[in-house]
Amino acid sequence: MGAPVSELLIAGGTVVTADRMEPADVLIRDGRIADVGQDLNSGGEVLDARGHWVMPGGIDTHTHLAHPIDRLGITTADDFHTGTVAGACGGVTTIIDFSLQRRGETLALARDRRLGEIAPDAVIDYGFHTIVTDVRDDVIAEVPELIEGGFPSFKVYMTYGDKIVNDDGLLRLLEATGANGGLVYVHCENDCAVTYLINQHLSDGKTGPAYHAPSRPPVVEAEATHRAIMLAGVVGAPLCIAHVTSSGAAGHVAAARERGDPVVAETCPQYLVLDETVYDPCGGFEVAKFVCSPPMRAAEHRDALWSALADGSIQQVSSDHAPFRYHDQKTTGRGNFTRIPNGLPGIETRLPLVFAGGVSTGLISPQRFVELASTNPARIFGMYPRKGTLDAGADADVIVVDPEAETEIDAARLHSAVDYSPFQGMRVSGFPTWTISRGEIIVDRGEPVAERGRGRLAERGRIDPAALP
Repeated sequence: MGAPVSELLIAGGTVVTADRMEPADVLIRDGRIADVGQDLNSGGEVLDARGHWVMPGGIDTHTHLAHPIDRLGITTADDFHTGTVAGACGGVTTIIDFSLQRRGETLALARDRRLGEIAPDAVIDYGFHTIVTDVRDDVIAEVPELIEGGFPSFKVYMTYGDKIVNDDGLLRLLEATGANGGLVYVHCENDCAVTYLINQHLSDGKTGPAYHAPSRPPVVEAEATHRAIMLAGVVGAPLCIAHVTSSGAAGHVAAARERGDPVVAETCPQYLVLDETVYDPCGGFEVAKFVCSPPMRAAEHRDALWSALADGSIQQVSSDHAPFRYHDQKTTGRGNFTRIPNGLPGIETRLPLVFAGGVSTGLISPQRFVELASTNPARIFGMYPRKGTLDAGADADVIVVDPEAETEIDAARLHSAVDYSPFQGMRVSGFPTWTISRGEIIVDRGEPVAERGRGRLAERGRIDPAALP
């Protein structure tokens, strides 16, 4: 197992896609889906999938691998090898990560630097959004070229001093992307309010990690989400809202979609299975393990997110995998919670957490799970129908999952280069028995077998606002 084969038959399973669930075989030939149907024959290798669900491979469109946090002098713990191995073991066959344009740089420089970092290491297919931090005339002029070259999405932060783009810059970027088939992907928090609340906490001597969450309350996310949506409406541009955590932000997205605005949104597993109780001051500095932005919210917000996933007002679940080791990275923020690197590991546990919390509980259907984890991410970010489906001609990115198999999350058994999991001890189902990338088995009965550097740059086209889910 692990070597490419010209033909592979996945036999006897239940095929689950965004629009169907039925017993069927899947025939793979030369890395593509050749046929889906009952009683198919093959002269090649046969995978016995009886008792399993056969689904499109997961697409995680929000990961931070080998990602530099310049203000702290820290880089995320996973490189593109450990991170993509972890992803594959969790059923991910494609990621969209980020290139970072530092101030004064061109977008092309950021793109080329990132391509050189990813290609030698990735075991699954990849793309990346371009983080724009410096909106100049020459940068705006680069946007059409990047979109034409297969990099149609652009990340903007509405907070963080070294990355923030003001409203004028956001509006200009929205106009340029909207006119050329691109998409702006926004981290929404009101920077003025966050800065005010941080300073207030620190001046009151509230420096521990438990005070991270109250410095970024739901209202700062809701306000910035609404503002981003309104600015996109000014220039008629599509917009994607990153990591929605609160009922207020989710409500603004739902209202925009009801008006017919081309707005889509994601949430993340941590906001679906954790809540604000992880920030209990009695937890001491270990609370730093849960410091991420935006932070986890009260349980009523968590419940609202599940409802939004079920009713369609949130269209995808990504991991926002930003892995930092606790013992020598998170702990650098002792004495000042603003120095704790923000982010959680989650690329390997994303699909099992959503499967267990959504499918196994009946909150979402198996077909909706596929939409959220694979098909909609492909549609939003210009990869469909090459990815996100099991239709003939699509890349043979497939996961084979025993829906009845349960396991307990244990950081020691995961493949990310971190020393903890925020989901330690949770019982989940949905880990793949096999993960298949372009017809090659890369995870065999839970064990990674992929060759380092076998991943390819995913083909991405222009983004049509009318085709957004």
